[in-house]
Amino acid sequence: MGAGENAFLGVEEEDERLRHLGVRRELRREFTRFSTLSFALGILGCSASIASTFNSPLLLGGPATAVWAWFLGSFGCLAIAASVAELVSAYPTAGGIYTSTAYVVPSKYRRVTTFIAAWLTVVGQLATPASIIFALSQMIFAAVTISTDGAFVASTGQVLGLYVGLNFAIGILNSLPTKALHRMSLFYVYVNLFTTLAVIIAVPAAGKGNLASSKFVWSTVEDGSGWGSSGFAFLLGLLSVQWVMTDYDAAAHLSEEVKNAAVATPAAIISAVFLTGLFGFFVNVSLCYGIRDFSALPGPTSLAFAQILWDNLGKRGALALWSFVIILQTITAATCQLACIRSIYAISRDNGLPDGRLCARIWRTTKTPVNAVIFTVVVDCLFGLLYLASLVAINAIFSITAVALDVSYAIPIVAKLYIRFFDTDTKFTPGPFFLGKWGYAVNLYAVLWTALETGILIMPQVYPVTADTMNYAGPIMGGVALLSWLWYMLFWHRRYYGPGSQEKGGPESTRVSSLDEKKEAQRAETSVQGVESRS
Repeated sequence: MGAGENAFLGVEEEDERLRHLGVRRELRREFTRFSTLSFALGILGCSASIASTFNSPLLLGGPATAVWAWFLGSFGCLAIAASVAELVSAYPTAGGIYTSTAYVVPSKYRRVTTFIAAWLTVVGQLATPASIIFALSQMIFAAVTISTDGAFVASTGQVLGLYVGLNFAIGILNSLPTKALHRMSLFYVYVNLFTTLAVIIAVPAAGKGNLASSKFVWSTVEDGSGWGSSGFAFLLGLLSVQWVMTDYDAAAHLSEEVKNAAVATPAAIISAVFLTGLFGFFVNVSLCYGIRDFSALPGPTSLAFAQILWDNLGKRGALALWSFVIILQTITAATCQLACIRSIYAISRDNGLPDGRLCARIWRTTKTPVNAVIFTVVVDCLFGLLYLASLVAINAIFSITAVALDVSYAIPIVAKLYIRFFDTDTKFTPGPFFLGKWGYAVNLYAVLWTALETGILIMPQVYPVTADTMNYAGPIMGGVALLSWLWYMLFWHRRYYGPGSQEKGGPESTRVSSLDEKKEAQRAETSVQGVESRS
């Protein structure tokens, strides 16, 4: 890593940097380096996020899959996180990686590419808090199931009602002024580390004498997918690590509220992913050693994580530790929703949404984009109504989370590699966080890993494939990309000029530059056609 110039900037210098990117800051810079790191760790949620997804690697591929798929996936996630951190350090705005895309894509393709990236970001960001809050509602009812010794099982209406209520409650929380959000985030890191360490230590300590064998934990791969391939079942186990460690640029969406964002934000992203990868590995190992009866999982709670706590710590101990897991999941839901809100705010500001920039308006009382909060909460509640149709229907929305976000990250990383090796009218100017000569190797690994894991994540998890077992993440993502491209080409190209080119609140020179680039590209294309016709 290298340190670029102006690694430590004052607020006025940071605002000038934003103006150079075509952005006029409206939000208050209240987040510090520590609160940004705490926020980034809260996004990933380690033990709580693993609790939401542990069923997949364990039941599809066995305990060794849960352990080694996490280990393998952590390196790929760290490569993506480093590549994202490098980009957001160079272009620290509330748009995060979406904004960065505009500065590394050749000008001829800039507007249409950023528009598609914007909508992949919108869908992925909306699905992230929705999936986490839905899991949170299930986790709360799992606590009730444990407390009643399995006698209570929540109905569809109860889960949905709690889900809607949690969405509104967390939305109210995220409507508070930035200073209040900063103060709350200071405690996130402590809850995260305490809960994660407690799980790592408590399960093997309480279950001593009844733990699974090391051979079972480290080498048992069982195909529970029905595909008939242990290797493929192992790869399906990547779902947990990729879902836990996605939304890498969440902290970047706070860039206009972070002091010295070009340094603090990338540092928070890298640190959070590294720590989550490290501690998450030991959480998976601890849980696998705590398995008493593999065939009985996931148990009456429908969550293998909760059942393992119950088996080893007893009812009271499990409820005590599970309550902290629920608190941590609530923190993860709040931070993910806040990142989504800031994404919606930035994209609306760039006129990427058909809302007349309504979601980009700042409320005078809170100095925050409360309209974007309302939009996020309402849409996510509508997502939840799919649960009335079937679990498959709602999982179709939630499964898009990691796929859509990781593909949106891959777009500017690929563009950065392209402009490195080919002549274009675009150059990458690094920020304070710069990977140096090794950066392009890391970027390439990140792209290759994204291609592998997204290919796995869009596959059906079980065979035979039916309407109930189909994985709709791929078709949804492809549909979003295609429809956003058609919408832009047929109509919205008249209104959308890309990040930093808003008609109101942004420098007009940015918009003129975009139009000039388009005219220049057209003149160049005409010249080439003229030469070809003469020849």
